Amino acid sequence: MKNKKCTARRALSPASITLAMLPFFTGVAVATEGGGSVYPSGVNTVLSGKLPPPGLTNFVYVSDYKATKTIGNNGSEKPNIHNFDLDVKALALRFDYTYSDYSILGATLSSRFIIPLVKGNVSFDVDTPAGRVHRSDRQEGVGDITLVPLLLGWSSPGLSQVVAVDIFTPTGSYDKDRLFNPGRNYWSFAPWYGITAYPIKNLEVSAKALYIVNKENSATKYKSGNELNIDYNIGYNITPTLQLGVSGYFYKQITGDDQDIVTTSTEDNKGRAFAIGPAMKYQTPAWGFVAKWQHESMVLNRAEGDKFWLQAVFRF
Repeated sequence: MKNKKCTARRALSPASITLAMLPFFTGVAVATEGGGSVYPSGVNTVLSGKLPPPGLTNFVYVSDYKATKTIGNNGSEKPNIHNFDLDVKALALRFDYTYSDYSILGATLSSRFIIPLVKGNVSFDVDTPAGRVHRSDRQEGVGDITLVPLLLGWSSPGLSQVVAVDIFTPTGSYDKDRLFNPGRNYWSFAPWYGITAYPIKNLEVSAKALYIVNKENSATKYKSGNELNIDYNIGYNITPTLQLGVSGYFYKQITGDDQDIVTTSTEDNKGRAFAIGPAMKYQTPAWGFVAKWQHESMVLNRAEGDKFWLQAVFRF
């Protein structure tokens, strides 16, 4: 009876999107609460293992995620969900401060702060015992703030590496009765490792791998399973300032969800996704921008769609 209750509660699986704050949809997910994640998969692709230079560096991220499918455990669209439409836009501001007077184990030190603004629309028709029901919601507001108190970075001409722990705080707009929320209403902690390597001249290979440990949502008593996410970029510098390549991510839910001390997400309904698409980077010493499109495939128990990114960096 507990498994049946959970299945009814989480009938469909919208995707996680946006920047360090992903919204979720109460009552419509299969893998993790609402089918979402605190981490915006695909955001940290280029130069993932490289810290900014000493001083304050500012980043602006703009994203748009669109999906018209929600996928079940067999890799096919869910038969009880119709006319699914999801569109989530986000603007995030990131501030990095790299210290020049301190080091640990030979590493450069930095701190990071990210605040997102989220606007989302979701609508679908769902088959119920009482007939087909239309559901929709539209919300906007501040998402969950990400804190990274300490980043440690090591750099050499051909290899740069960073280790840190992202702390996702339950500070975003949230109401358990909404279908869509800019915030997720629980703490998460994600140790991660970033690497940027140049195996041959002008070829950048970067990745950020993080393991996300989720705490309980106090409003719903729901605890999403732990997650693995790997962002990646392979790019070739056509000129010293212009790079063309591909970027994307691999996402996999590792452990099951829990509600009322009962594991509700088994091997048969954990989330999974792989995304790839073209990317362009333009970089000068003072500023730069990245444009990328990431198309999702190999999706299980989540929405399947496309992400569009514009990312800028500048120093005063």
